Amino acid sequence: MPSQPTFSQTYLRFLNLVQAIRQKDRLFALDPVDERLLNCFAVVWVTGRYLTASEASVSVADVAPRTVQRRVVSLVEKGLLRVESDEKDNRVKYLFATDKTAQYFEELNKCLEQAKRR
Repeated sequence: MPSQPTFSQTYLRFLNLVQAIRQKDRLFALDPVDERLLNCFAVVWVTGRYLTASEASVSVADVAPRTVQRRVVSLVEKGLLRVESDEKDNRVKYLFATDKTAQYFEELNKCLEQAKRR
């Protein structure tokens, strides 16, 4: 009989915790594409850089730019993104995290910390 693969118990606990809060909290009712977008955007934000809507539309590998644009609109409607025009050029739009976005990542961090403690 083949042996069972060994998985990281911490990571599996993290996934289980996230799954549990997804079922009870609308903040986590994001589909995988929305999650992927927020993760990619957060990588830019954490460096202190501004993210333009144009950059965002091509920043996620394997997701069509038009799909990214539609999802950005959806994330704005959900309160997870904020759009602001450039002060000098109204054609340029910047995407920013909101308090709700910060809460989302803080909850993920809590799940990770809890998974590591067990």
